[in-house]
Amino acid sequence: MDIQEVLRLAEELIYEHTGETLDYLQKTILQRTLENQTYKKIAGETYASETHVRSIGSKLWKTLSEILGENITKTNFRTILENAKIYNLAIGRDNVTNNFNICTSNPRASPTKNNSQQTPTQHIIDLDKAPEIINFYGRTDELSTLSKWITSDRLRVISLLGISGMGKTTLSLRLIQEINGLMGNQDGFGDQDGFGDQTPTNLNEGMNGFGNQNGFGDQTPTFNYIIYRTLRFSPTLTTTLTNLLQIFAPETEISDNIETLLSQLQKYLEKYRCCIIFDDVQKLFAPGKLAGQYKSGYEDYRDFFQLLVTVSHQSCFLLISREKIPEIIKLETENYPVRTLILGSLGNAAQEICQKHQLANRESWEKLINNYQGNPRWLDTTATIIQELFSGQVAEFLEDDTLILPEPLEAELEQQLQRLSPREMKVLQEIANQEKPVTIAEIISQLKLSIQESLNLVQSLKKRLLLNGKLENNLTVFTLNPVWKQYLKNQLEEQSEYK
Repeated sequence: MDIQEVLRLAEELIYEHTGETLDYLQKTILQRTLENQTYKKIAGETYASETHVRSIGSKLWKTLSEILGENITKTNFRTILENAKIYNLAIGRDNVTNNFNICTSNPRASPTKNNSQQTPTQHIIDLDKAPEIINFYGRTDELSTLSKWITSDRLRVISLLGISGMGKTTLSLRLIQEINGLMGNQDGFGDQDGFGDQTPTNLNEGMNGFGNQNGFGDQTPTFNYIIYRTLRFSPTLTTTLTNLLQIFAPETEISDNIETLLSQLQKYLEKYRCCIIFDDVQKLFAPGKLAGQYKSGYEDYRDFFQLLVTVSHQSCFLLISREKIPEIIKLETENYPVRTLILGSLGNAAQEICQKHQLANRESWEKLINNYQGNPRWLDTTATIIQELFSGQVAEFLEDDTLILPEPLEAELEQQLQRLSPREMKVLQEIANQEKPVTIAEIISQLKLSIQESLNLVQSLKKRLLLNGKLENNLTVFTLNPVWKQYLKNQLEEQSEYK
């Protein structure tokens, strides 16, 4: 048997046993295993984590082992399927293994049902490269809002915005459970937090991580497809569209014409109810330029995002970004089915972080939370330092009026600032150097910029969620949050020391 024959046999066995067709990643694992590829190489080819690939591979071997009554592993997979006894079973000379009817037809023939086309009753969760949910705090209002927008208001596109560390990705993954009625005892984990007594190791294992094989517990799901993809490594639009289409129809020949790809995707978005999450959208924008300017060669995403909003379909796209997406801003003002949610402070829910780190001085927790803007990652990083260096004493840590920025937090802030243009940095430094909020007129005066350029820079920084504007004495003034302000002041002090 050649590789394709073995693949067809494996696919047919799994289909007849489970009633489910293999997705793109499962097929790739099978084929590359037959070609003696390592999990690491398969992970690189499919843009999945090695852990996720191993997990999916393990499930495949387990399923095949149950079907054939033999212990199948990555190492012996091909040998066993090529075994004459198994081959005879497949062609019908012995059609029962483990009380299961394998197949009565030629293994080279297609299954009775079409493998390449999913039916509207199928439900697929594909969370390739989605991170683990280790902790989830609060966000009940945000969950309720997003759930309503998606399931009741049936918005076509939602942009979920927030500075780094606010928990945008974690919220989106939790939302997946919410919109399918998977919370509490109905989700297969067995308690109110949705995770029972054991936190699932990885929501990438969504095909069985919610209590049964289709990932939806006993509930009728809202969506036929839920798909998570990150744009962290700036895939071209052609690559992104191709990846999506391979989920809908793995065996369909994919065009290299972008208009054809868009047309094909639109048909699936119309036919099926899909929830597709694109994370790290800001990675499509060019660093060193004003916010929202696409990298060279990525401008077609602008048209793509517009089409998702303006062309009729029954699906919903959740776009996660640290920066506002220009097309969404414009279309929101034109009454299209699109909305934006900006994540702010966790508020009182952030006390759970203090509890997790067993911090003392509960009366000081509120000040600590406010100092770090209720940002879960900033607080988690800072709480670790408080526990390690101050024995968990929050009051002692807050004795100094200067806001302390742990090294991991400084490194994160530095990474974000690298995306700014030089003149944006000058504006931020000028505002950080002032004791009170500043007006655009003061920015113009201090930096000797034109009105037009000043407006462009301030607007860009607001799109990056770095500047806060408010009305004060009939004038609009701008401020930085305390963490950013302290970091920039530290940078200015360091620069002056080296002069």
